[in-house]
Amino acid sequence: MIQFNIHRFRKLAQWSLTCDKSFYLRKFLQVFVLLTLLFLANTTNFFQFNVNGANRNYAMCSVITIAVLLINFIIGPSTMFTSMKGKHDLQVLLMLPASNFEKYLMRYSTWIILMPIYLVAFFSADLIQYAVNTLMGSENVLFVTTDIYQRLSSIMLPVQYVPAAAIYTVIIFSLSLHSCYVLGGTFFRSNKYAWILTTLVLIVLCMLLLFLSPEKTVGISSKASTHEFVIEDVIYVLWLFVNFWLSYRLFCRTQAVGKFVNL
Repeated sequence: MIQFNIHRFRKLAQWSLTCDKSFYLRKFLQVFVLLTLLFLANTTNFFQFNVNGANRNYAMCSVITIAVLLINFIIGPSTMFTSMKGKHDLQVLLMLPASNFEKYLMRYSTWIILMPIYLVAFFSADLIQYAVNTLMGSENVLFVTTDIYQRLSSIMLPVQYVPAAAIYTVIIFSLSLHSCYVLGGTFFRSNKYAWILTTLVLIVLCMLLLFLSPEKTVGISSKASTHEFVIEDVIYVLWLFVNFWLSYRLFCRTQAVGKFVNL
């Protein structure tokens, strides 16, 4: 039976944020340093060996930034236990006065908390590249944020002509793929490499589906009819719920004894 108490969950969240603050700070610094170096390498004349700055590459900065956020959305749940350091932290988690559902929800929320942290790191890195380019006297200086907005606006125009059913299917498929990493995060006990192991499993499954498929194609076809999109949506939604359910059941069976998988 699922039990949830908002006051108890709030105390659990406060405890988790206090214990994991070094983890979140480390993630912020990693993304901040990575994006700062990336932005400066692609936008400053010093790295480009370019006097007039005509080859300033904001497109690369925008693409990688969007990719980082999308990748974090997909594989982020595999970091559910990354902030925990060994058996002791896991034992403490299991002994906390909270229900299994509350503990599971808090661990799942790890990737959600990381999203605004990554956004702050991005805006900070963007501000630094803008300041450096301005101080260097570069021409046509932009915020990467502005470039991303312009590119997303241009993408939205052709998207208007894509069938709504296809867009819904892509969104639902992304959520179901996200749920695979939720399951992988609780199934594999290797906290640092859970996303790699989950990715390998998905690659093997895709290869099997491709081998077994009579048409030798796996994926979403833009030429499919509306009812075919609906069937795909139902399959992906079921896949999503099964993954979350299995993930929660595995979490309830979690033990502090180290094993390769949580069974």
